[in-house]
Amino acid sequence: MTFLNSLDTKAVNTAGCSVALKGIRVCFFGHYDPNYSRNRIIMKALRRAGASVVEIRSCLSGIARYRQLLKVLRTWFDIMWVGFPSHTDMPLAKIVCLLKRRPLIFDPLISYYDSIVWDRKLFRPKSFDAYRMYLTDWLSCRLADIVVLDTNTHIDYFVATFNIPRSKCRCLYVGADDEVMFPKNEVLSKDPFVVFFYGTFIPLHGIEHIIEAAAILEKAGEDISFIIVGSGQIFPAIRHIVEKRKLKSIRLLGKLPYEELPRLMNASHICLGIFGTTPKAQRVIPNKIFDAIAVARSVITADTPAVREVFTHGKDIYLVPPGDPKALAHAILTLKQNPILRNQIATAENQIFKERFSIQVISTELIRLLKEVL
Repeated sequence: MTFLNSLDTKAVNTAGCSVALKGIRVCFFGHYDPNYSRNRIIMKALRRAGASVVEIRSCLSGIARYRQLLKVLRTWFDIMWVGFPSHTDMPLAKIVCLLKRRPLIFDPLISYYDSIVWDRKLFRPKSFDAYRMYLTDWLSCRLADIVVLDTNTHIDYFVATFNIPRSKCRCLYVGADDEVMFPKNEVLSKDPFVVFFYGTFIPLHGIEHIIEAAAILEKAGEDISFIIVGSGQIFPAIRHIVEKRKLKSIRLLGKLPYEELPRLMNASHICLGIFGTTPKAQRVIPNKIFDAIAVARSVITADTPAVREVFTHGKDIYLVPPGDPKALAHAILTLKQNPILRNQIATAENQIFKERFSIQVISTELIRLLKEVL
């Protein structure tokens, strides 16, 4: 297995990223979401490396989608990149790449089977739909020449669960779009102390534990404001809890444009990661953590193997046990009462971001990956 993020950071500054892939055309293919962080960052990084990115995308479903995607047959490209969440487009992508004799890179980001069956629990584990999700993951990865995943822990899961050859897996951390996410060096008032979270309200996030931690701190009389942005599967349940318990310290803002998040994050003292207890939560480092370290805000998140791949507790992040609101409340209070530690963590996190997770660094890693398959 190749660990792309082990690349010497000095090479990032001297690789001439603006011309390294000049003349290379990358076809971004499928029904991927171009505004989703992972896809947007990859496309920006490819262009920064000098590559041309041609997008063959369809928002349709069924046969209509594939008819629209077939225009790829009239498109010239050197490499095909199938982005998230285009798992079901992989068979067509493979046929096209075989016809054109081009390499195929698949960036699943998640396992459908893991996310839908085990994390969100939308299908029973032994149901027909569960087997369909498993087969989708297995086949899409089998068809790829290279499978790019977001953590080494996630690679271990894909190898063990879907019997994917480890030799075709590469680790490329999500990173953040530092053209949008960057520090503004605002002077924050001490009161109220602001804690920020954004997400899509899925079980992985463990938002119920954030709500309980807020309740603990509010009951203790702490002047702490929780700003929570987003919507999704469990949003109605979370809103009901907040309203039923009459929690005044929590503001549920609903879904906001991505471009508004940096302002809210820069105006916060702490940003929160994830606290869910599902197996998937052990394997990922979500966008919100990379965004927070890009804007130089201290992060509290669950202590997981994936997070430990990159961060060290008390040095460049603050970790708590998953699913433990009391520990989370204690961590928030600790960083509130110790601004020196909070600022030290924020500074160290931001330095790690610059060295390993900026678009420039990801661009250099993509140069290495693409030259490997060309």
